[in-house]
Amino acid sequence: MNEGKTILRLYYVPLSFPCGPQSSCCGPVGQSDEELRNYVTQLKTHVPDVEVQTIDVSQKLDPHRDRAALKLLNSFGGMACPIFALDGEVLSMGPPTMSELIEMVKAKLPARA
Repeated sequence: MNEGKTILRLYYVPLSFPCGPQSSCCGPVGQSDEELRNYVTQLKTHVPDVEVQTIDVSQKLDPHRDRAALKLLNSFGGMACPIFALDGEVLSMGPPTMSELIEMVKAKLPARA
């Protein structure tokens, strides 16, 4: 299925409203479905050789596969998300500047050939 493609994992926290959607004490936490779709679409458009996998960090993570993301989550909690990792190496933590993220991904690809 991903033959010839490098895997870019996008770790996210599903959007929630801890104090309720109309609360004035705090805003929403996490990433919306629209935000996730936007990340995936931009990455697939600009870096077609990369397969983007989205991983919900509120679910059980694989300690081997997700080691780098788990370290960040243990230190910063859900505020670290979204986390973008290419072959286990974290490229970005927190909302990225997409043009910079795309350039980082492209820069890492030739070394993997």
